[in-house]
Order: sequence, then C-alpha cells, then structure tokens
Amino acid sequence: MPTPIAAATIVAQAFRYMEVTPPSSLDDDSSKARDAAEQYPNALQQCLEAADWSFASVLANIPQAELPATVAADADFPYFYALPGDLIRIQEVGDGDTGWRRDRDGLRSDTAAPLRIRYTAKITNEAALTATFRDAVALTLACLIAPVWLTTDSKLQRLDALRERALKKAMMQDARSASDARYDGLPDQGDWADEAVQ
Repeated sequence: MPTPIAAATIVAQAFRYMEVTPPSSLDDDSSKARDAAEQYPNALQQCLEAADWSFASVLANIPQAELPATVAADADFPYFYALPGDLIRIQEVGDGDTGWRRDRDGLRSDTAAPLRIRYTAKITNEAALTATFRDAVALTLACLIAPVWLTTDSKLQRLDALRERALKKAMMQDARSASDARYDGLPDQGDWADEAVQ
C-alpha cells in the first residue's frame, strides 16, 4: 500500500530540516526510508499527546463494559468502561463532578453509563492535520532520526529548539478554534487565586 502524500511530505520535510537528502519514497528499501517509517508513528503520537488539538478531538458516549474476571473491583469507581481503540489521550470525562481514573485495562468512574468523554484520537488521515501541526511532526521526526544522520550536537540542539517553537506555534493557532465556553456547559469557576484572597 503506498504511503499517503501527506505522510510522505512530512517525512521529506524532516530530512530537509536535517539538511539531508530525503528518501525517494517511504516505500523504497533505503535505510533513510526504513528509519523514517519506523519513527514516523512515534513522532505523530508525541505531537498528538502534546496538546488538546481541535482537529483530533472526539466527543463520545461510551457504554459500560464488563470488568475482566482477573481485575479487582474498586468501590470508589464501581463503573468500568472500555476505551475507544483510537484514543491517544483523555481530555475530559463526564461533567465537572465526575470522578474517574484511567487504568491499563480501561476507565473507571463513579458515574453510570452512558459516560461522555472527550479525547484526542489517533489520526489516520494526515491530510486532516493543520500545516503548522504537520511542521511540528516533521521536526519531531527529524529529532528522532537525527542522531543516526547528523554528527554534531549543535545541529541536534538546533532541531530540538525548532521543534519546541513549531509545537508552540501549532498550539497557539489551534487555540483559536473554540469559544471560551466550557465543553461541559457548566459555568466558569473564575480565578481560584482571586477566590482564595476573599
């Protein structure tokens, strides 16, 4: 199966940032293509984990699941939920009063089904990524594979600084994709520091 154009573009940009000629294709048998293909999913996931991205946000009601027979119950969180397969990072669970904890086996909560969650999902269509986010992924990929292709610490440090700036730029642009209202519809809590003074 050929590599999607967006992914191939991200990989090519990563090599350009390293000032190394990119592979002709991610599907060729070169060491560059193998290194990039191996680390690309990691670079994408690192960037998705870094923030609450609007283009990867999913709001879903998840049904209650049976607790696996080998897993103990928890009196504080008696309801068990299997997590969606595309989940990268949980952003919100229930309303502001919902107690919850993520365990290896799933999500536990003090709230009965259906449980509303908002999460960052794994992206399978790279064309849906914003341009600034794709740039951050390219720089993250460059940082992951650069130790194999670059010999000087100064170039590695430069790439890492560029990656930090690119992630911040992508976050700033994505932050403008919603109003100031809360997702759960509850009123804002205000500034806790001001409340503490009163």
